[in-house]
Amino acid sequence: MTDFQLSLTMSDPALEAGLSLPLGDDLSGETGSPTDILGGEAGNLKRVFFNNIGCFWDPSPFTAIVELGLTNAIHLRYTDLIDFLRHASGLQTLRLVNIEFVGAVPQVVDDTVSLPHLTELVLAELTELIGLGYLYASLETPACQILHVDLRPPVAVLRLAALPARAALGVQKALAGDNGSILAFHRNTSTQSASWSSRDEGGVWQSEQPRFHISFRGTDGGPASLFSNFVKGVQMIAGDAGEIVVDVGDSVSGAIDGAFGHGLDAIVLFLDSFEGLKVVEVRADFVDGYFQLLEEMMVSRESEDWCLKGLKTIRLSAIPEEWLETIPYESARCCLEQFISHIRQKCYGVKRDEPIPEDGASMSIVLEGTFAIQAATSRALEKGDDLWGIQIKSSNADLVSPTDGRGEVDEKRSH
Repeated sequence: MTDFQLSLTMSDPALEAGLSLPLGDDLSGETGSPTDILGGEAGNLKRVFFNNIGCFWDPSPFTAIVELGLTNAIHLRYTDLIDFLRHASGLQTLRLVNIEFVGAVPQVVDDTVSLPHLTELVLAELTELIGLGYLYASLETPACQILHVDLRPPVAVLRLAALPARAALGVQKALAGDNGSILAFHRNTSTQSASWSSRDEGGVWQSEQPRFHISFRGTDGGPASLFSNFVKGVQMIAGDAGEIVVDVGDSVSGAIDGAFGHGLDAIVLFLDSFEGLKVVEVRADFVDGYFQLLEEMMVSRESEDWCLKGLKTIRLSAIPEEWLETIPYESARCCLEQFISHIRQKCYGVKRDEPIPEDGASMSIVLEGTFAIQAATSRALEKGDDLWGIQIKSSNADLVSPTDGRGEVDEKRSH
């Protein structure tokens, strides 16, 4: 039996205006006169891909589709899409990226749309809010193996109880491999993003294994502050979320110029509110000598107790001076030795000159980049990788101290 496929790509956006594909005439005044270029064969197509095609599309005649990919510029009615999906029981792959809905505003439908054979789901609104969050909350995809959701959801979507319920099964499948997952928080001058992704062995995707990537973006702290509720909601349904790596990038470096530059509110919520999850590693990009913000992020806001009971590794990457947008506040000054000493005290409840309890879990700090250290630290590390009972891994770091002849450590950093 012939397997029909339609794939259309427009490489020049200037050529998009006025194009309309088969099949819908209610919007013809806006989009141009529909032309049936398929000659009535839409019902025989198995795979349909539109990329950069600025047209209105009615999916209803496409009754045999098993793989659908719509990327950039194409617009359709949300209600038409819902009706199409209700009758697309054989659909195996659905990819919707930067599309546009016209007509009725998207919302969660009363009756969940079941796609029993769907194995890959990609929903992404990378440039603006589209309403794909409402669509995602309306879908039931029990066979999904590959889940990629990248949304700009309003707070109303973030608070939907259906959102973690839809993600739970896909997350559970991916984490069954026991390779853990990564929570990542990143920013640029206008947006923040919070994401949760599965990890494969060695950090490399294996195509045959289930995997997921779920990301929320926003122009304020909304996605970040509510993300922990989403993750915990998924865990309540899916069960144990396994070992988690938290990567905050430079979000709490204090070296960000703009809306998220120096305030802690958007990020301090993270590790405190993720208490109870198995966070085994924290990764952060920092300005050497300004570790106070990271230290504050890793303790409870209410009790100042250590909130990451299972933490094994802190991975610090020094931001090169030439990359800095701004210098952190003076109040954030804290040298590496102070940071290690304070973390040690918070984690184990002992001072620098006191031994770590025998039943205390081992912890390591991995350094990458250039760091200024005190002469005593340099001498200690020459004897081994242990500093006050904390393992220091610095094979990818350049440690500068007064003893190596390359300059002196700013004395203000050691007090």
